[in-house]
Amino acid sequence: MNNKEEEILKEFNGLKEDLEKWGEIVDKELVSLINSLGMSQMLKIPPHFRLKNDQSYIDKALYRKKEYKNPLLETEDKIGTRVVLLKTKDVSDVSNAILDSSFWNSKETKSITEQIESKPTIFDYQSQHIVVRPKIDSGFENTKIDLLTCEIQIRTLLQHAFAEVSHDSTYKGPFKNDKELIRHLSKSMALMEATDDYFCSVFEMLSDEKRIYANFLNELIRIYKEEFDSSFERESLSFELTESFLSLIDLKPIEVSDIEKFIIKKKLALSRAFKPIKGMLFNQPISILISYYLFEHGSFLEKEWPINEKAYRTFLNNFGISSGDF
Repeated sequence: MNNKEEEILKEFNGLKEDLEKWGEIVDKELVSLINSLGMSQMLKIPPHFRLKNDQSYIDKALYRKKEYKNPLLETEDKIGTRVVLLKTKDVSDVSNAILDSSFWNSKETKSITEQIESKPTIFDYQSQHIVVRPKIDSGFENTKIDLLTCEIQIRTLLQHAFAEVSHDSTYKGPFKNDKELIRHLSKSMALMEATDDYFCSVFEMLSDEKRIYANFLNELIRIYKEEFDSSFERESLSFELTESFLSLIDLKPIEVSDIEKFIIKKKLALSRAFKPIKGMLFNQPISILISYYLFEHGSFLEKEWPINEKAYRTFLNNFGISSGDF
């Protein structure tokens, strides 16, 4: 190691303790920010900062094509952290929140949108990059604040998978000039972009409250809360049971208005039956739909019952009905 390398490495080592403190703060704030957006379920790999290793720092500080005048200041990824989300809209939402946050000083250094617009015919590594540094009143020495930069990479799960194969192990390795390999990677990125588009469409469809199943389920929850259990929350929904019985609507279509008329007619019997102590079948909104088919289309329910026979007999017995009554 020559004198210049030793000199810049000594500067870097003297800053490491504060860099690590800042990295921990950034990770914690990112999780808090994502939770505040109601996007915790979209966070697929939580942030976990890493400190640039000595060799990598020397390489970037001294041997990049464009020479740094002040390596310690201009090397902005001395620490880095990564946020991996489900889809591109999540990346956009979280990136905007990071840039809008008053917790730190921030700047965008790499934009996925700009990458695509500048090279629309090329399918390559993509990641949103934002650099954040502490504010003056953050508790760090004011003379160090400009040096304490953390690069945040925001990616989708698909982009992260591509990066693991390409950017982190191929483009930085001995295969960078292997044209056949790079061609295969480009084709895989094109497929990933198309897949992400489909994922986004799926989520738009899932959030469309006008879709028949989503609308019907929302109405069942509303009726159940209004008529039988005001404390019921959507988080308590058994999706497996719900999905099993919602499929009956395809075989024998009904309207929400049919359910509402049925409730008026059978309110007392249903109120007696829908008790948590009698099992999950009786404390879920889908029990309203099952009861409707039981009383209005008993033979159909018996024929198309989607789960085990014991559960069917239990449901009937709770209303004082035997299977031979249909």
